[in-house]
Amino acid sequence: MVNTESSGGAIKVKDVRRVFKDSAGSDIVALEKVNIDIRPGEFISLVGPSGCGKSTLLRLITGLDHPNEGEIYLDDNKISAPHYERGLVFQDPTLFPWLNVHDNVAVGLKARKIFSQKKAEVTEFINLVGLSGFENSYPHQLSGGMAQRVSLARALINHPKVLLLDEPLGALDAFTRMQMQDELLRLWEERGTTMILVTHDVDEAIYLSDRIVIMSSRPGRIQEIIEVKLSRPRERNDSEFFKLRSKILEILHFAKESKELSYYI
Repeated sequence: MVNTESSGGAIKVKDVRRVFKDSAGSDIVALEKVNIDIRPGEFISLVGPSGCGKSTLLRLITGLDHPNEGEIYLDDNKISAPHYERGLVFQDPTLFPWLNVHDNVAVGLKARKIFSQKKAEVTEFINLVGLSGFENSYPHQLSGGMAQRVSLARALINHPKVLLLDEPLGALDAFTRMQMQDELLRLWEERGTTMILVTHDVDEAIYLSDRIVIMSSRPGRIQEIIEVKLSRPRERNDSEFFKLRSKILEILHFAKESKELSYYI
């Protein structure tokens, strides 16, 4: 479970709507009236059909994009721009190839001009993600899982209240992916950071999450929020795990088909 004294932040998404223009100038509604309250230190997964606005919602929470309508808050402060309190990890680790592991992890501290005061933390966070001894290695010398660990350390060293994860394990092989899921859980338990994960993997969502937010096909709406009541650590072959997976897959099928069904209702 999350530490009692959580360092995580609370996220409030209120009546959010996001509209894009296509090449012909027509409106494409990505998100419509999305509302959710995420508690401090909670682990949330966003699942839904491709193109339902999961990654769009993540970008809005980071402040990299802005809603056309509605508001998003971190601890009652309206989000209007990116901030180190909201870390973001992508599917691609996006490491700087000309920098070694130590310098990649230190990038945020140097950008904030606090590296001289915090440089000891670089080694601490490299150790935290299990990469002690690889400080001088370059990205091309790392496996996919190791590179993603560097990306996690780079985000966590800024002590974010919220860590946003956009399919960070999607490109990994199955064995490495399971290892990294356990790594995420360990970091979450140790740091108490609020985590919001976008994933297409229902098993991954069940294994990691306190709650699973199921979104409908575009325009993306919250179809249902499932509380995962399974005890931790979780067993992937547990009968209750299978029951919950079946329930979520059934809801996802309806979420995917709801747009087509609406024409016949």
